Amino acid sequence: MRPPASGSRVTLSYAESYEEEPTLVPYVRRKGNRLDTTKSIHRPQDIFELQGSQGVQHLRYYKDEETEEVINPFYFRTFRFIRMHIQAGSLDLLFRGIKIQAVNYPLNVLANLSVEPQGQEAERMWSTSIRTLVNCMHDCYEDCPFYEQLQYAMDTRSSILFTYYVSGDDKLARQAILQLATPFQPSLGLTSSRAPTHQPQVIPYFSLFWVCMLYDHMQFFADKAFLRPFIPIADAILVYFADNIDPNLGLVVTKDEPGIWHFHDWTDEWRPYGIPPAATCIGISTYTNCLYSYTLQLASHLQRYCLGRDAVAEEYTERSHIVAKAIRQHCFDSEYFTNSLSAGSDRALDRSQHAQVWAVLCSAAEDGEAGRDLLRRSLDPAITPPGPQLVQASIAMSFYSLRALSKVGGTVYDDLFHTFWKPWHAQLALGLSTWEEDSVSQRSDCHAWGAVPLHEFIAEVVGLRPVEPGWRAIEFRPRISLYREMKPTVPIPTGSNGRGQMSLADVSWSATGCGDIVVSLRMNGLEGKAPIRLSVLSLPDMTVDHDKVLSFAISHDGFCTLL
Repeated sequence: MRPPASGSRVTLSYAESYEEEPTLVPYVRRKGNRLDTTKSIHRPQDIFELQGSQGVQHLRYYKDEETEEVINPFYFRTFRFIRMHIQAGSLDLLFRGIKIQAVNYPLNVLANLSVEPQGQEAERMWSTSIRTLVNCMHDCYEDCPFYEQLQYAMDTRSSILFTYYVSGDDKLARQAILQLATPFQPSLGLTSSRAPTHQPQVIPYFSLFWVCMLYDHMQFFADKAFLRPFIPIADAILVYFADNIDPNLGLVVTKDEPGIWHFHDWTDEWRPYGIPPAATCIGISTYTNCLYSYTLQLASHLQRYCLGRDAVAEEYTERSHIVAKAIRQHCFDSEYFTNSLSAGSDRALDRSQHAQVWAVLCSAAEDGEAGRDLLRRSLDPAITPPGPQLVQASIAMSFYSLRALSKVGGTVYDDLFHTFWKPWHAQLALGLSTWEEDSVSQRSDCHAWGAVPLHEFIAEVVGLRPVEPGWRAIEFRPRISLYREMKPTVPIPTGSNGRGQMSLADVSWSATGCGDIVVSLRMNGLEGKAPIRLSVLSLPDMTVDHDKVLSFAISHDGFCTLL
């Protein structure tokens, strides 16, 4: 209720958790159990000076403004805990209450996951990932809704893929692609690392992640008309990296230029700017070169599908192979890929998980057993190699670590799958309700790049992936060894240009009495549409029509039989 006079103050403090006194706000925190109320909460806060009856302005923003004083933050706040401190003036105050309104992008989650038996941890990871993703979606995708509330290209690529898989919705993704393209600087050849923003920032390889977004959209929606205007920008970005290749090494040089930040990842060893010391000293970053080579491969498919430019596509592929060969020649010390040139590198400082993962993704590392061995030595916590440990990749890089494990084939993905999620299980044990930004600084407790279980459960465990643009051909390779029983539902865009209409794939598998696993797949919503070509394990390719149920049995030795 509005007091008769001014002089009272209300302070609202917002927090994602209870924590000990931070080492450095907001960058280095000491949180531990997020629900430990013996600790304190720390900023930000809003301070409202109550105006009283004398301050009524008759603006009619709300009812009863003559008798009620309503306070609201100037801009939306995100929090898990809120503390209210009221300082009354010379007159009594009557507190009517507090209302909290949750506002997010209206994501229609169509995918679901049921895991039996003992699937509680998987389902908790799934629901926590959904909550994290939704809380990082407002009028755009956001890196950390609690702090900067900005849309960064690297983060957004992951968030977009998670959105596609759980909803088939690309509206916010299309906006993100456009917003990140808008501040493109032709004289530089790069996009801004984040948009929309009044303070531009350039991280060169974030422009490569924007190119990857175009490829992802093509695979899910096959919308040539939407993608074509962006392809010249993508080509200009790739030219920027090509123009910075050292002719003697065949590798991209990362120049120290004003306004350019060559950020790699948040690790203790790479503080304060997230850049490997060797990359700064020598000017060659293995990670940057790998990402450039990887992006060239994806961009070649864009050129071929959207524009029919087979010659350009072949040029991109050849460029990718040349860079990958140079990485293998100059950045491999016969045991690991180093963060920069291997000659003169320090084994204690210049090796990281990042270099191994991206060497696999761009095919600088050898395929087959050699690639699997490299990743086991790099990512398996049960293997302790002699000498210094590799610099650990952050949660932000987890998506790409898993892509590398999937790419090398064999059983390495399945072998490391359950162990891989220990950091996520640890977060749940500490009382988090959304995934943290990273475990190094513990700055934010809500960051969508940690929602990678959404992708892994659908694309890898369930095993449904588009292999041709617009899902016209689907690969179905369930990893039945990971969970004995599953009943997931997966949305698949099937409308015009892959948009507007949705098919739902109902999948299930369970064990029989003789030890076989019976798997079934039903495609709902395909009536009146062209059938989808389906590749299933070792079975011959087949087509799937509306409501057709495909069932097959997988024996303990991996033999597949259509039922």
